Amino acid sequence: MDQRGTGIAARGPAAMWLCAFIALVLAGCAPARDAAPLGGSLSVLGPDQDFIEAVSQGELPPGWEISGDMPANALSIHQIEKFRALSVRADGPPFALIRRTQASLLATPFLTWAWHTQPPNNGTHPVRIIVGLADREGKPARHWWQVGNSDAGKVTRIIEMAWNETALGRGTVIGPRVDGEHPESARYVARGGGEQGNRWWVDAVDLSLIHRQVWPKDDPANMDIRFIGIAVHGTKRPAMMNVAAIRLMR
Repeated sequence: MDQRGTGIAARGPAAMWLCAFIALVLAGCAPARDAAPLGGSLSVLGPDQDFIEAVSQGELPPGWEISGDMPANALSIHQIEKFRALSVRADGPPFALIRRTQASLLATPFLTWAWHTQPPNNGTHPVRIIVGLADREGKPARHWWQVGNSDAGKVTRIIEMAWNETALGRGTVIGPRVDGEHPESARYVARGGGEQGNRWWVDAVDLSLIHRQVWPKDDPANMDIRFIGIAVHGTKRPAMMNVAAIRLMR
């Protein structure tokens, strides 16, 4: 298995993973260009050549934003069997890498991705796929947390796709999870168990169904997908997740 790689470094305030994510919001960074679906489909992460070159040069890939205290060896690119993948290492503080998007939840509800990992012996894998949602017409009682300086980055709901400790919980939706004034979140157990590790899996989920189950009082017709990316929870047990081919589609 070819595992030649390149790395990227970033720094920022340390906190709990979601708090670290929001720290970027409060700090305020230059707004990135939002990615919008063309023909009902959006390739979020290939990774494409621009992404690969940026990581190899220690730079932030175009259109992507980072929050949290990301270690120097956290991101790298590897050829693993049939996929060129982004390898994400969790080993310490939390951080998030996200790409801002502008897409309707009902128009493009399906998220697909490929992942490959050696799962940890205990607990949920600390590396998750993350999606941020916002009601474009609503007036939420709590703050709208924001990515960058544009209204396009504001979110009120977060959905994360996780690799669970066992395969028995696959398809389980956990939430809503409330953490003070932070956005409410839900966790979808997309896969799990050590027996499914060390090989590629291509998974898909209907984000609109998860949203409807967790937040039935929301109007799904008003919900936008404001960002998609990868979140790493703080951990004392090193873990690696290889991710490729993240795509949003109708």
